[in-house]
Amino acid sequence: MEIKFVNSERKSFQNVSLTPPGSMEARDSGIRGEQSQTPAGEVGFIDEKQLLARLPVSRRTLFNWRTTGKIPCVRLGGRRILFHWPSVEAALLRHQHGGNL
Repeated sequence: MEIKFVNSERKSFQNVSLTPPGSMEARDSGIRGEQSQTPAGEVGFIDEKQLLARLPVSRRTLFNWRTTGKIPCVRLGGRRILFHWPSVEAALLRHQHGGNL
């Protein structure tokens, strides 16, 4: 499924919460390191890869938003970073401008 935007400057983040095909399938839980992913409708924490699948931005843009505090994140240990999807969505909507997109 490909998402196309009319204007690359103005994107609606409410309609981009689609997950890529196949990500909703349950993975084999017997293999260490693989866990079933949280479906788009559920509340929970997601990692950077899952967040990038939901947002139409580059990895560098996501890094900039995270370091400037535009979107909230939780750091676990030294390197693991998780995002609470409802909090990220609320933060992005706070930056929304104008009326009709």
